[in-house]
Amino acid sequence: MVEGDDARMEIKIEDAIYKNNCLFIDVRSPFEFNEGTVPRAINIPLFDDEERIIVGKIYKNESIDRAKDKGVELASLKLPYIYRKISEMRKVNDTVIVFCSRGGLRSGAVVSFLNNLGVSVYQLQGGYKAFRKFTMKYLEDIQRQHEFIVLHGYTGVGKTKILNILEDRNIPVINFAKLAQNTGSVFGDIVFNGASTTQKMFDATIVDKLIKYNKKLVVVESESKRLGSIFIPIHLYNSIIKGRHVLIATSIENRGNRLINDYTNNNLNCHDLLIKSITSLKKRIGTENMSKYIEYVHNKNYRQVAEELIINYYDPIYKNSIEKYKYELLINYDKIEKAADEVEAYYHKTEGEIQV
Repeated sequence: MVEGDDARMEIKIEDAIYKNNCLFIDVRSPFEFNEGTVPRAINIPLFDDEERIIVGKIYKNESIDRAKDKGVELASLKLPYIYRKISEMRKVNDTVIVFCSRGGLRSGAVVSFLNNLGVSVYQLQGGYKAFRKFTMKYLEDIQRQHEFIVLHGYTGVGKTKILNILEDRNIPVINFAKLAQNTGSVFGDIVFNGASTTQKMFDATIVDKLIKYNKKLVVVESESKRLGSIFIPIHLYNSIIKGRHVLIATSIENRGNRLINDYTNNNLNCHDLLIKSITSLKKRIGTENMSKYIEYVHNKNYRQVAEELIINYYDPIYKNSIEKYKYELLINYDKIEKAADEVEAYYHKTEGEIQV
């Protein structure tokens, strides 16, 4: 942490990321912010998307000085609002850190302006680029910092539900499907109502959760490398493969109930999305089965769809991936809370072993 001569106080990401009651302010444009930012950061842009393009064109086609002039002209209109907003936020946060793309003029101007007016804030050295570099380095070193308990099981056994129960019990978990906003299956968009994230935000949120947990042992669900358009970072994926594997099993009836709950509840568009997803399976399940399942959906016979897809589609395609691991714990449950109890007990047992 250093203090500049021009009322700019700077802080390194390695110091900032571990602070409590700390608020990050992203002064980049909304487009840049939506591509990726520090988790929980608030966007208070110095330039909107159009203004950023205008300043960039002047910088490229005319001169740096002319671009600075235009930037000052546009930014000056927003400074009263920025002052009011960040002043209020500073009152309820121990530390406020402002950043732009590389820790340059945008964040520097805001930090100098606020500090000169008595509002104490820091500028993030290196900006978002430094944060992204920190994130990727953390993921590259993941095997030295964390070990994973990995939940396996055929579709519908409730692996995600078990993660949710464990999280409510303050057990460290990472729900990759939730962070990616996609379950990784053909039906992956339905659960999250078509919501999406970016690779940068996915990576950043994983690291943020791991740092906040401050625990070596973490529970995750077995996933493929790709969840929709999102990829699990390779070093993290390899560390999960080397983890401690737990196999979850339950009845076809329970699995069908879980799929019906996941894919039809709280989704007004589920009918059309189910038909779209089933249609995309035509080459795998054949025209006859596709037509039959679509008819089931039209008749709201969701149980028949779920159980036949389990038997004829899901179980055959996941059989090899399930059978290739050696499992340290096998759980066959009737009530999912009992399965969560067994995983929790195994977590505490394993945590004790790795701390010895």
